Amino acid sequence: MSITFEKVLILKNIPLFESASEMALSDLIASAEEKTYKVGDVIVDNEKENSSLYIVLLGKAGVQKEGETIEEFLPRQIFGETTVLSPAVLPHPIKALEKTIILKINGHRLYQVMSLHPSIAKGFIGELSKRLR
Repeated sequence: MSITFEKVLILKNIPLFESASEMALSDLIASAEEKTYKVGDVIVDNEKENSSLYIVLLGKAGVQKEGETIEEFLPRQIFGETTVLSPAVLPHPIKALEKTIILKINGHRLYQVMSLHPSIAKGFIGELSKRLR
C-alpha cells in the first residue's frame, strides 16, 4: 500500500485524526514509515522502550501474554498512542497475527508535524481526554 490518498482516507476515519486536515495527514504520512510483518514477527518488543505510534493498514496484530493473544488490533486501529507521547517499555510484546502492514510514526516526527499542524495535537488531546473520563 503506497498511495498517500488511500492512507489519508484511512487516517481520516480514526478518531485521533478525524479533525485533521488532509494536508496535515499527508505531512504525517510523509514522516511515517510503512512496514510489513509476517505472521509471528514482533512489531513492538516489550524489552525495549517504545516511542512510536502504530496504525494498522492491513492485517492483524495482537498483544501477546504467555503465548496467548489478549488484545487484537485490526485495520484502522492504532496502538502506541500513549508511549508516542511518553516513551515507555510495554508489559507485553505486540506481534503480527497474519501478514500485517503498519504505518509507524516516530514520536519526534509526530511532534514536528504537530507543531506545523495543531489540529493533530488537538485530536490527540481530545481523544486521550475522552479515555480518561
